[in-house]
Amino acid sequence: MKGLLTLLTVCLFSFYSTFGVASWLGLPSFDWQVALFVGGIVAVGTAVVLIAAIATPFIAIQAGASIVGTGIAIAVISSITGIIGGTAAGFYWGRQGDIKRQEQIESIKRVSNQLDIYFHPSADPNRAADFQCTLVFYEETDLESRQPSVTTKKVRILASGADDFYGQVKQEVNKWLTRGVGADKEGQPRRVVIYMDPYPGEGIYERIRELAENNEYRKCTVSKVIGAWKSALP
Repeated sequence: MKGLLTLLTVCLFSFYSTFGVASWLGLPSFDWQVALFVGGIVAVGTAVVLIAAIATPFIAIQAGASIVGTGIAIAVISSITGIIGGTAAGFYWGRQGDIKRQEQIESIKRVSNQLDIYFHPSADPNRAADFQCTLVFYEETDLESRQPSVTTKKVRILASGADDFYGQVKQEVNKWLTRGVGADKEGQPRRVVIYMDPYPGEGIYERIRELAENNEYRKCTVSKVIGAWKSALP
C-alpha cells in the first residue's frame, strides 16, 4: 500500500510539472482544462470497472486485506490511469490549439500586409468624385499575445487639387510602410489594392501605383480590382 501511495505522489508531481517541462523542452502546449476533464473521466471509469470487478467477484480481495485498504488501492490505480489519460489528452488538444493559433497568426499577417484604397462616388454613380479616396489599414495586435487580432482603420482624403491629393496619399502610404508588420520579418512585400468602382478617371491608378512602388522604404506591389471595395477581413 505504501508503494502505491508513493507511486501516486510521483505521478501527481509529474502531472503538475508537465506544463513547465513541456515549455522548457519546446513540446506542444498543454491544455489543462481538457487534461483535467479527460483525466477525471478516465479515473472515475477505472474505479467503476475495478469496483464492479471486485464485486462480481472477478478480482478477489486478498485474505487479510481491509475494505479501506482495497478502496485506497482502487483510488491509487484509478488516479494513475486518469493522470496518464489526462496528460495524453492535454498534449493532444494543446497541439491542436497551437495549430489553430498559428493559422490565425498567418491569416492576420496576410491581412495586415495589405492596404486598400477606394474612391467615393460623385453625382454620377459610375464616376468617382475628384480628389477623394479612403485608405483602409489593417492593424494587427501583438502576435505573441494569447489572442492576436486585427482591426480596421480608415483614413479619408479630401483634397483641393491633384498635387494636394497625391501628396496626402503618398504621406499616408509612407506612414504605413514605415510601420512594421508581422510579414516584414519574412521578407514579404507590402501590397496595395486599388478598387476601381466607382471609376476614378484616367491615370489615377497609374499615378498611385508609381508613388507606392517607388517608395524608399520597402518593396511594394500594387494591383487593382474592377469592382467596389470589400474588406479583406473574413
